[in-house]
Amino acid sequence: MKTVNKYNAFRISLLLGLLFLFFSGFSQEILTGIQMNPRVRLKYLESLKSQQPGGATDTTPIGLPFFDDFSYDSVYPSRKLWADNFTFINTDIPIYPPNRGAATFDAIDANGLIYSNAVPGPSTFIADYLTSRYIRLDSVFSPAPRKLRALDSVYMSFYYQPQGRSPNFPLAQDSLILRFLVEPAHDSITPTDTTHVPDLWMKVWSSIGMSLDTFKFYNQDKYFVQAIIPITDTMRFFKKTFRFQFYNYVSFAAPPENSWQTNCDQWSIDNVYLNINRNMHDTILPEIRFLDRAPSMLRNYESMPYPQYTASPDQEMADSVTVIFSNRDSGIRNCRYSYNVTNAAGTFNKNYSSPNMNVMPYYSAGPVLEHPPVSFFYPIVTADSAEFTMTHIVHDNASGSVLGDTITGLQKLYNYFAYDDGTPEASYGLTPAGSMLAYRFNLDKPDTLRAVRMYFNHVLNNQNVQYFLLCVWNDNAGTPGDTIYSQLTLPMFSDELNTYYTYPVPSLPVNGTIYIGWIQTTSDNLCLGFDTYNDHSDQIFYNTTGKWYPTSYTGSLMIRPVVGKPLPLGISEPRNTDAGLVIYPNPCSGGYLYLKLIDTQFSATGDLRVLVTDLPGQTLISSMYSGALDVSALDQGLYIIRISDSNGNLVAARKLIISR
Repeated sequence: MKTVNKYNAFRISLLLGLLFLFFSGFSQEILTGIQMNPRVRLKYLESLKSQQPGGATDTTPIGLPFFDDFSYDSVYPSRKLWADNFTFINTDIPIYPPNRGAATFDAIDANGLIYSNAVPGPSTFIADYLTSRYIRLDSVFSPAPRKLRALDSVYMSFYYQPQGRSPNFPLAQDSLILRFLVEPAHDSITPTDTTHVPDLWMKVWSSIGMSLDTFKFYNQDKYFVQAIIPITDTMRFFKKTFRFQFYNYVSFAAPPENSWQTNCDQWSIDNVYLNINRNMHDTILPEIRFLDRAPSMLRNYESMPYPQYTASPDQEMADSVTVIFSNRDSGIRNCRYSYNVTNAAGTFNKNYSSPNMNVMPYYSAGPVLEHPPVSFFYPIVTADSAEFTMTHIVHDNASGSVLGDTITGLQKLYNYFAYDDGTPEASYGLTPAGSMLAYRFNLDKPDTLRAVRMYFNHVLNNQNVQYFLLCVWNDNAGTPGDTIYSQLTLPMFSDELNTYYTYPVPSLPVNGTIYIGWIQTTSDNLCLGFDTYNDHSDQIFYNTTGKWYPTSYTGSLMIRPVVGKPLPLGISEPRNTDAGLVIYPNPCSGGYLYLKLIDTQFSATGDLRVLVTDLPGQTLISSMYSGALDVSALDQGLYIIRISDSNGNLVAARKLIISR
């Protein structure tokens, strides 16, 4: 630790010098989509184990009405209504949908991976499909069976939104399309041959791509817009094998680096409704629904260490929270909102109930943003952790009415600080080499930093697995100050999907404001998970030119400092890139540097190679491994020594400081 403190300022000045020397004029933040959806990937792998595919296999037609609001807890569409499972059912991407949850179209398949035909370039390709099961559009069966006629006024409607919380919006050629099935696939048999005839479809609706801001501008500031389509062609569509299908076109732009390749072109749809006795003005659905998740009741964090909370509960508890709901009926509804917060043991219970309120219709006034007060503290006790269930309820006051909704959330007070919700919607990175990222955390009392948890997104061919310096800085008048810890490491991935990797830190005393982040050794996008749902951009700083700036992106980094008691045995350990190699003296003033491999399986091997590179990755020394290395030709600065085997596999690595 003393060595880190002593040479801290020196290291940073060297990094910035290298930055200016090699990459002047090209420095930036990078925010891209993700190349693997961890929630979908996990569900897919679970389905393989249970042999339960996500899509429906039953082709038995279903009857009218057809309705799906995607408010269920699943990443795949309901098998009762849909024949495939390519779209992502979620609350992460859509903004202010008609109700909580929507189906999102993107460039990731049902396995959670970028489509294999996603070739970078200007051309478009079809990505996600959402296909209904066969629907009995020939007849209705209630109150009595009868044939459907054009006079029955059959309409299909849905709400749609481009982009949502995605960092990338669909371009004009990246369209969303709806088509109706005219004739199912069948075999055409003649006396001499059998020919397979594929499904025959007819396109009935489409929307060109655009940003959400442009979409709102053209639609009177609406976040979701309803499309409503009459079905009048009885010859083509009034059959027992009717079905409809949404799909999206995607263009996969060629990035300057492989580590920047990305999911893109999101569209979300909601409230898909097909029925008789409708009309072009049928926009009403009597319901009162929450549109968003249960919010954290902490002022600053989604989660934080319980002992840190109890040190200053008045500073950490929110004064109020925001809940969002809507009245989808045609007239004003008199409603009441309430919440309840309790622990599992039932020893803590806090309640709030609002006065009665008149809620205007959603189609004319938009959603309601209610701001209930938080007039309590979580228990001030000596426990290390706690959980509290938050339940929010809204209901219609009219006698006999069943309109209303309930959402729940879990407030976690464990041993880490978290601004994010644990789900990445994007990837964050910097370029060029030498760039620095810092994430600010404010402690309420002195503590011990035990580890840093980070979530890196998986990237094609692991292009983001590049060395970086994991750093902790103290505060200097609102921006990062002195480096109090640094460690050369790599982006790591947990053995379990959708979980953080834990980088242990040797018991580091911390107090007040600290910053956690990195210094890059390459120009690659490290693809740190980025939560676009929760905005804590005021805590993110980057430095690519020698000066710290606040981020230009809205969201939260997926970095979580762990403090408090020592961590239990068995947590994730980073690959040993330092302990396997000893170098001395370090810092080195010139002449010879002495090297020793501790790992005995390599120490007697004669075909190892030593590479010395600068931070931009340029190789300055390359030689066969021995116990001494002449570094007299190196200028003052910071370097990385890598030991590789005959196949080019990394054996060990260390930082080297040359000080004249």
